[in-house]
Amino acid sequence: MEFGDDKMLYMRDTWRESNMICDVLPLNPSSNGVWPAQKFPDPHVNLSFWNYTFPHLQLIFLIISFLWQFLHFFLQRLGMIRFTSHMLTGVLLSKSFLKENSAVRRFFTTEDYKEIVFSLTSACSYMMFWFLMGVKMDMGLIRTTGRKAITIGISSVLLSTLVCSVIFFGNLKDVGTKNSDNTLSSLESVVVYSIQCLSSFPVVGNLLFELRLQNSELGRLAISSAVISDFSTSVLASVLIFMKELKDEQTRLGSVFIGDVIAGDRPLKRAGVVVLFVCIAIYVFRPLMFYIVKRTPSGRPVKSIYLSTIIVMVSGSAILADWCKQSIFMGPFILGLAVPHGPPLGSAIVQKFESAIFGTFLPFFVASSSTELDMFSLVGWRDLNAVLYIMVTSFVVKFILTALPALFYGMPMEDSFAISLIMSFKGIFELGAYAFAFQRGSVRPETFTVACLYIMLNSAVIPPILRYLYDPSRMYAGYEKRNMQHLKPNSELRILSCIYRTDDISPMINLLEATCPSRESPVAAYVLHLMELVGQANPIFISHTLQTRKTEETSFSNNVVLSFAKFRKDFYGSVFVSTYTAVSMPDTMHGDICMLALNNTTSLILLPFHQTWSADGTSIISDSNMIRDLNKSVLQVAPCSVGIFVYRSSSGRRNISDTVLNMSSYQVCMIFLGGKDDREAVTLATRMARDPRIKITVLRMINADVKAKENSEWDKMLDDELLRDVKSKALVDVFYTEKAVEDASETSALLKSMANDFDMFIVGRGKGRKSVFTDGLEEWSEFKELGIIGDLLTSQDFNCQASVLVIQQQQLMI
Repeated sequence: MEFGDDKMLYMRDTWRESNMICDVLPLNPSSNGVWPAQKFPDPHVNLSFWNYTFPHLQLIFLIISFLWQFLHFFLQRLGMIRFTSHMLTGVLLSKSFLKENSAVRRFFTTEDYKEIVFSLTSACSYMMFWFLMGVKMDMGLIRTTGRKAITIGISSVLLSTLVCSVIFFGNLKDVGTKNSDNTLSSLESVVVYSIQCLSSFPVVGNLLFELRLQNSELGRLAISSAVISDFSTSVLASVLIFMKELKDEQTRLGSVFIGDVIAGDRPLKRAGVVVLFVCIAIYVFRPLMFYIVKRTPSGRPVKSIYLSTIIVMVSGSAILADWCKQSIFMGPFILGLAVPHGPPLGSAIVQKFESAIFGTFLPFFVASSSTELDMFSLVGWRDLNAVLYIMVTSFVVKFILTALPALFYGMPMEDSFAISLIMSFKGIFELGAYAFAFQRGSVRPETFTVACLYIMLNSAVIPPILRYLYDPSRMYAGYEKRNMQHLKPNSELRILSCIYRTDDISPMINLLEATCPSRESPVAAYVLHLMELVGQANPIFISHTLQTRKTEETSFSNNVVLSFAKFRKDFYGSVFVSTYTAVSMPDTMHGDICMLALNNTTSLILLPFHQTWSADGTSIISDSNMIRDLNKSVLQVAPCSVGIFVYRSSSGRRNISDTVLNMSSYQVCMIFLGGKDDREAVTLATRMARDPRIKITVLRMINADVKAKENSEWDKMLDDELLRDVKSKALVDVFYTEKAVEDASETSALLKSMANDFDMFIVGRGKGRKSVFTDGLEEWSEFKELGIIGDLLTSQDFNCQASVLVIQQQQLMI
């Protein structure tokens, strides 16, 4: 075709003329820019840039991303999750709000080949989502899941499906016949209540992630139950699809032409291909993945060629699943399960693709799947009540059959209702299942509309109710005194030491050694190595003492295990060590810490500071906001006292053991201003003073007007009583001194003058404390979690090379 005087061939896309669709090959998917210079006489040829495929697709991505982010900005304040915003975006772009023949409607749903491009993009989004969820999923949970999770998982899916079948059998046998007023087909009814009874691991895992419940006791139970239900769901869905194909093609096992059964594109052949594919994934693909892991050096990234090859195989598995008349997610999901979760391979895949899939492509899939939704078609629809009856009844049956096993195992009623809501939550899996059924003609457009609206309502209502029903922090609430001050004399001191980095091992051992463990007053150290969850969906908790699990992550804690095992041998009979590893999301790591402290009735949790200094203690070499947020979360909900340890190595000495070689002592100063946190800090300092290698100095700041500034006269009486006991103890060598301080400026000057006279300072956090010694200093405090005094001592302006231990006494709820 020729246009213009210069007879240029313009590579345009597609246009209509009467009943014909004209194409120019090769197709040009990209435009020549927003303002193309070339103009042609034929108005049909001068296309806007959004009429080209890629710009058109990019604009739709941009609009969908803007809409769901805008909606989520408001909906999250009502306790809703992101999926609800995705669904609402799809509803706003559907037939319900955009008229069928309007320009805006045509922009989002084209009739030319762009529709194929959009469908492929949506399908690839759904395919990659399921592959990533398969990579994150740990099939080992099926082997290690307890009876409670197995019972809840099976009852929630298989038993509820069976009960619904019995309930609806009497109604379904007449549906679609002359004896029935409804035109709802039997297959359509079965599809609806079967999908309603299903529970999917990706949906449950995403809900728990949004609500920050993965590490809670209820969250771990729900994840284990979802793995069981998802496994049974996949088998049940495959069987139902296979039975439908048998019915559609009317294949008879007794056929004279046996070739109709075993040859050609027949259901039995496709079922055999599915079984063969699963065997290849287990016995060929998975060993290849371990070979890639073996070929990847420790600490090095996985080669890009490996990742590219895996994605090509994932695409091929989706094509194979579609050929076998299964949903396109089945093949990628099976391959995802075959990939070893966690580092290095699983985490590399997740880190490379997760942001793009969950942030851009997944909302596009949800929105594009909802474009056929038409609420106006429901007006006067005679089968509306029948579909609603099936959906509501299925929800009630599933809710009851999930709550009953939970109550049977002794769970509180609120928790039983909460796990029923979690297992009844609907998300992207159910939307994809309805879209798949709608595409195959198993459900009508009206039924699909009701299903989409139900999923959106379900996802909008359940998360806020769960936030109200279940608060994971309530189990950490302190109603009994679990602190060092109220321990009986010479009783066992239980301490939970947290390790974030390898650099934290030596300082923590040094600090535990300073607590003076002995056979008369032993120390029980519970060591928790915390690692960020990458490349898998379910959090992992490993007890190295019991060795209840063997995973790829175990090797990452070898340094921690070996170091503290040596510490236990050095203090045999005086120190008892139990080592654990927790792999979880940073936002929920505090749950692992608090739960372990609660279960072992510890009196003190020791947390490393988020900043790490160089060997000479003069410069910061690492700074982690994630660790800082974690420390603040523990301070808020801890069931016992908490200490944040800011470690710096002093000149000439690095730990207490070196004092013997240097013929010196480890100098520790406890700065006392008053209050319960300072009393807790004095108690720890008094225990340290039992060690002859440690010299303790208790410095109390006094002021003539202190009585007028005290918040509580009762606190002052408790302070005086405790310090009187410290001064009168003949068996403990504590140097007690008092310094007169008039105001905050003198406090700062005093601390600066003695900053380098000691190896370690112990201070109370004193949150919310009003004192003449610190009035005005809180405005300059950089790290609120350290308190005013602790923040001053760690300030770079002080040039202090001493370590600082900040103590917060247990916050009682009564």
